[in-house]
Amino acid sequence: MLRFIVRRLVQMVGVLVVLSLLLFLWLRSLPGGTVSAILGERATPATRAAMEKAFGLDQPVWVQYGRFVGRVLQGEFGPSTSVLPGTDALTIFLQRLPATIELSFFAMLIAITLGIPLGYFAARRRASFFDNASVVTSLVGFAVPVFFLAFLLKYIFAIKL
Repeated sequence: MLRFIVRRLVQMVGVLVVLSLLLFLWLRSLPGGTVSAILGERATPATRAAMEKAFGLDQPVWVQYGRFVGRVLQGEFGPSTSVLPGTDALTIFLQRLPATIELSFFAMLIAITLGIPLGYFAARRRASFFDNASVVTSLVGFAVPVFFLAFLLKYIFAIKL
């Protein structure tokens, strides 16, 4: 049992390293670069150079990655550039975490209370209209983007009803 836990923890470290590397590379591959994503259209060569120096983007990539991992391990995610510009990103994350947990909890509760009974009845009445309708409904539920479904539900419940 202890060997299993240790093995899983070691695997978790490997997954975290790979994920951090993928995130770092994804952030570096933004169209126009990180500085262009922050400055937008008002980027002049002088402001670009100043921001690249301020963020350490003029350093080699391996140094940038090392600093990135070091800041993440210390919980320093930098200032927000879009949600509340200038506010610490970790502070914004922690402020919004309770609402996210609440939404996740109730989404799981609804999925479990509806999904298990519907799956049971669909399995009991295999190849019936109810089985086919539940399969189509679940496939549509997986295929529809969450933001569109949220907009649609808000429209139905807030405006129509």
